[in-house]
This record gives sequence, C-alpha cells and structure tokens, in this order.
Amino acid sequence: MTASQPDRLDRLEALAEQNLIAIDKLTKDIEEQRQEAKELGLRFGYYQQSTQAIVNLAFSLIASATISVFITVVLKR
Repeated sequence: MTASQPDRLDRLEALAEQNLIAIDKLTKDIEEQRQEAKELGLRFGYYQQSTQAIVNLAFSLIASATISVFITVVLKR
C-alpha cells in the first residue's frame, strides 16, 4: 500500500460517516413529516365534522322557521 491509500480510505470512511448522519437526519425528518400529516388529517377530519354539523343545524333552523310560518298562516285562516 502506498501512503495515499490510507489517506484515501480515511476520506472515504469520513464521507461514509457523513452520509450515515445525513441519512439518519432525513429519516428523522420523514418521521416528523408523517406525524405532522397524521395530525393535520385528524384536524381536517374534525373541521369537516364540525362544518357538517353547522350546515345541518342551519338547515334544521331554516326548515323549522319555514314550518312555523306556514303553520301560523294556516291557523290564522
């Protein structure tokens, strides 16, 4: 072996170590993104359910008000 081969191996090992660190960081980032996506999915589900409940309430109020007006008009005759 020449003197340059151990230096080259040392550089390759250092590069491999840096790559492992970068891979670990990316893996951690992906896991965090997955968790955030789950949380956003849950929040969106809650928002959708709340919106649907409000729409149902609005239609119920409109329907009951309409029925009340019709009943009032019919009974006054």
